[in-house]
Amino acid sequence: MPIEAVAFDIDGTLYPNRSMYLRSIPFALTHLRLVRAYSRIRKHVRKRRPVTDLQSLERRLLAHEMGIGEAEAAHMIDVAIHERWEAVLNGVRPYPHVRTAIERMKAGGLQMGVSSDFPVDRKLKRLGLDGLFECSLWSEESGYLKPHPEPFRALAECIGLEPSSILYVGNSYEYDVIGAKAVGMRAAHLRRRPVRNSVADVTFRDFRRLAEWVEETNRAENPS
Repeated sequence: MPIEAVAFDIDGTLYPNRSMYLRSIPFALTHLRLVRAYSRIRKHVRKRRPVTDLQSLERRLLAHEMGIGEAEAAHMIDVAIHERWEAVLNGVRPYPHVRTAIERMKAGGLQMGVSSDFPVDRKLKRLGLDGLFECSLWSEESGYLKPHPEPFRALAECIGLEPSSILYVGNSYEYDVIGAKAVGMRAAHLRRRPVRNSVADVTFRDFRRLAEWVEETNRAENPS
């Protein structure tokens, strides 16, 4: 089956994580306890199942971790994490050739999607990549975080295609590659070298190469 859509993770995939880390240092130093606590609860949530209300669960877990009320925990997540921390993206540039590769694949008739475990639309605007995607999805809207299958299935539903015709692109082997393959998507791993025994369909470092690989794959599956 040819690839009919390409969907991307955002953080560390459309832009370098190191740029975010460097710009996050002042925020992390002034919110160290919150950053550590939030990191711990997200790791827990990724492994938890079933989850009936993800946002409520995160607030409850953060409140317990920090010894605060749930209302204060909710405010910290909404304001400190989703707004102030995200704002350090201002001025961060996407990886070279990201826009060119996306536009090239769109010109070839492919649909484009994007998903993240953090709010999506404002982040795309900060990166100057808004308007390129037919589907944008915040994983939490599915009720689970990657690598649970729900975010990937919700993405396929948003795009309107079967998972088998979608290529998912990400930098995390555990969350992006394994998660996408588990629901029947193809997976592209942004990494300098493949991990050992990788199940990714392609490992790449240059987005121009990703676009070329998609075109070559579709030509091979549609030789006419």
